[in-house]
Amino acid sequence: MLYICRKIIQHMILKGFYNEKKNAIETGFPSDAPAVHLYSDAIFKTSIETPIVMFKYDVVNWETSSEKNYKADVSFCLYIVLPVDTISSTSYANAFDIAHRIDKAVLSNTNTNTLLDNYSTFKIREKQCTNEHTYWNKNDYFIWEITYKTTLIENILKKKYILFNNGLSNEELEELGYDLATGIIEINPNQVEGSVDLNSNI
Repeated sequence: MLYICRKIIQHMILKGFYNEKKNAIETGFPSDAPAVHLYSDAIFKTSIETPIVMFKYDVVNWETSSEKNYKADVSFCLYIVLPVDTISSTSYANAFDIAHRIDKAVLSNTNTNTLLDNYSTFKIREKQCTNEHTYWNKNDYFIWEITYKTTLIENILKKKYILFNNGLSNEELEELGYDLATGIIEINPNQVEGSVDLNSNI
């Protein structure tokens, strides 16, 4: 029997969307593209010398009424972090140039990611962060925050299954046509009573 592992599928969708936007942002700069990371306060523990863009999921609301379709309404933020400029604070205006390129990458409807309903992504707000309530000095960095909303829909993503192998070896499973190297199938060594139909989905 093959069982859909729902949580793994959902997290694969979120990871795929993040990687899509990360690549789009990085390729949206002709040169000197800022590094793109998932959000973490730990990044402020070391000196930041070049612009950084951090991606953070805010709210992910999954629609769970259907076992065959995975849909999420998502809000996410991108933070543009610029280091202290010891020469001139006017260079912080570079944040707006970076934000323009990020908007173009994030809002583009030419993305190849089939998990994304391209026409539903839109910007809802942006602001400058002052970080009064964080542990690093609020004057250490210039931070610009942009918030977006989108809808993620699973269309053709391969589903990950837990396969009860009923005593078959990995070699025997591969002979049956299962590609165990892709990470799509997870093996459960427990035995299942009765006959096992390897072609049925639940």
